Amino acid sequence: MLEEGSEVVEETEKGGVRDAALISAAQRVEHYEMAAYGCVREYANLLGQKEVVDLLEKTLEEEKAADKKLGSIAEQVNSGAMKAAA
Repeated sequence: MLEEGSEVVEETEKGGVRDAALISAAQRVEHYEMAAYGCVREYANLLGQKEVVDLLEKTLEEEKAADKKLGSIAEQVNSGAMKAAA
């Protein structure tokens, strides 16, 4: 995922299109992290590790909030990118 982000920077001109691609790459990272934390939280739950479950749930909620923020930014940036690409 980091390589993809680097490729976007190297192969895309500065501006809205690059910004939109970078936000998309960042959201993919967030989704990967959410999946990982969700799985580990479930393992901890199966093992009866309530304190660990609570910590992982908090972290998962933070990742979801970051993804939501990126989504809001993407709405604005993608609109500008569409105009720039046209």
